[in-house]
Amino acid sequence: MKKAIVFLLLLCPLLVIAQEDRSLSGSLQQSVEGQGAITIYDMNGVEELLTIQKEVNQRMDGVDGFRIQLFSGLGPTGKRNALRVKSKFLSRFPDYDVDVSFTSPNWRVRVGNYRHRHEALPLLNDLRELFPNCYIVKDGSVDMNKL
Repeated sequence: MKKAIVFLLLLCPLLVIAQEDRSLSGSLQQSVEGQGAITIYDMNGVEELLTIQKEVNQRMDGVDGFRIQLFSGLGPTGKRNALRVKSKFLSRFPDYDVDVSFTSPNWRVRVGNYRHRHEALPLLNDLRELFPNCYIVKDGSVDMNKL
């Protein structure tokens, strides 16, 4: 019984946060009659530092994440094949972004923007039929706005 009461007391501030658009510390320090009080001691400027970090992340080309590589090839035939793979993918999955890139001497076709490897698994399983050699790769330029 005590565990249930403690659980409910801890759950109430989280529900308040979900319903209101305020900072975490402001929501938790709200005083509600009949409930316990939580006091948070944070250093000045923490909220400002979080805001600055968000702005820096948005200015970057991307963050570390994962994509699914459909193709990698060399030279002029590599470019033609990469473009074929791209059109083949888009004909079946038109809602996804496709990234065709060239890093000498390789052409690559990658799809998806995932922060964690396990998030890419459902698409990977769907792609296995069309692209049996596709696999998940770590990519340092995953677009944060598309996560």
